Parts: sequence; C-alpha cells; structure tokens
Amino acid sequence: MTPKTFEESLARLEEILRQLDDGQTNLETALLRYEEGVGLLKHCHKILETAQRKIEILRNGNDDNALNIELVDEKEFKTNLGKIVNE
Repeated sequence: MTPKTFEESLARLEEILRQLDDGQTNLETALLRYEEGVGLLKHCHKILETAQRKIEILRNGNDDNALNIELVDEKEFKTNLGKIVNE
C-alpha cells in the first residue's frame, strides 16, 4: 500500500465506513475493508504523533538551540486538529 496523506487516508476511512454501513457488503469484503481501515487508522495516528512532536519542538524552541519540550495537551491538540480537518 502506497503511503497516503492524512487527508487521503481520512477520506478513504470515511468511504470504508459508508460501505460497511450500507449493509450491502458481503462478509469477506467487509473483513478486507475493516483490515484496510485499521491500517489507515494506524497510518493517521502515526502522522498525528509526528505532527504533535513537531509542534512541541516549535512551541518550545529557544535561542541557545536547547530543546526544552513541553508536552501539548492531547485533548486540546485533537480538538484543534478536528476543527482544522472539518473546515
């Protein structure tokens, strides 16, 4: 599977959910879609973790180049990210 952007992965996850919700998918196909969805979800989570680490570094950079990382509140991060994605 070719790595996808966060947005492409999220769109595909939404498509998979619609397919599974329509009740027209046979069991074998549903299991394949579920497996694909789990992989996409892991991929999205990895992208978000990387973004959060970058934000932590940028948020706390200082003049002497020492990294003094302050953890970003995960709930706040997800809330703000959700607002961005839904815009």
